[in-house]
Order: sequence, then structure tokens, then C-alpha cells
Amino acid sequence: MNRTLLAVGIVVLLAVGVYLLVTFTPVGIWSQQNAGPFDRERFMEIVAHVRLMGIAPNEEKELQLADVSKPDSLRALAPNTTLARGQGAGRVWARVSADGKLTVVIETRDLGHAGEYGFAYSDAPLSPKPFGKDWFTIDVPGHLNIVLPEMKIDEYWWRVLYNLG
Repeated sequence: MNRTLLAVGIVVLLAVGVYLLVTFTPVGIWSQQNAGPFDRERFMEIVAHVRLMGIAPNEEKELQLADVSKPDSLRALAPNTTLARGQGAGRVWARVSADGKLTVVIETRDLGHAGEYGFAYSDAPLSPKPFGKDWFTIDVPGHLNIVLPEMKIDEYWWRVLYNLG
């Protein structure tokens, strides 16, 4: 009986230790520093909702998803709205170029000082410009514009981040 209790106690302590390590240390933060899974169907639905908003050429809008999992919860963000650090998931920036091409950035994860992450869509191909030694930026609305070449998903989509705050 005593050995069984000791074994259970050790297992519980190890489980708690692993949980604390993964959640509250740089190891845990590092494992979260990405945009999350690329859900093409849901993100294309968000882009479709942005198109329905009728953004004029040369116009840029900041939007907000009330629920990141529900594309139809997309709404215009009130002017001068300030979101607390770490509360940016669900923000969407959209811009229509002079020739009618749409560019959209969807923020999927905001870890505050540990970075903000998301996905960028563009009707027109985006060309990365050098930024520092190994990094690049792409011309998208909002501040999630930092990329590496391997963050390109396809002709229309990129994983994006902002980690300079």
C-alpha cells in the first residue's frame, strides 16, 4: 500500500512538474510561438467576409473577430480602439489596392512580449524584402509582417509574425 501511494505521488509530482515547465518557462513559451494550425477553409471564409465589407480601393480597415473560430463574427473595430497586450488574437487587417487586389492579415495568437502570430492572404503575390540578417518583411496591412522564406504556404498565403514589441 505504501509503495503504491509513493508511486502515485511521484507520478503526480512529475506530471505537475512537466505542466509547469511547458506552461510557465521559456520552453513553454517557445512551443507556443507560432500561428497555430493553418485552417484554409476557415481563413478563406474570413477573407470572403472581408470582401463583403466593400472596402474601397486604397482603403485599409482594422477589424475584429468576436470569436476567432467563427468567421461570421467579423466586425469593424471601433476607431482608436486599444487592445491590451496579449489580447490581439482575432484582429484582422484588410487593404484593397488601387487595382482592386485584397490583402488580409488574421492574428491567431498574441503572446504579448513573446510575439504575435497569424496568417496573411493576398490576391497578388507578395515579395519579401530583406529585414536584418535572416528575416524578411512583406507589404501587408497591420504590423504582423515579418517572415522567413519557409513561412510561405502557397501563392496566396504566408505565416506572419511580429516579435519586436
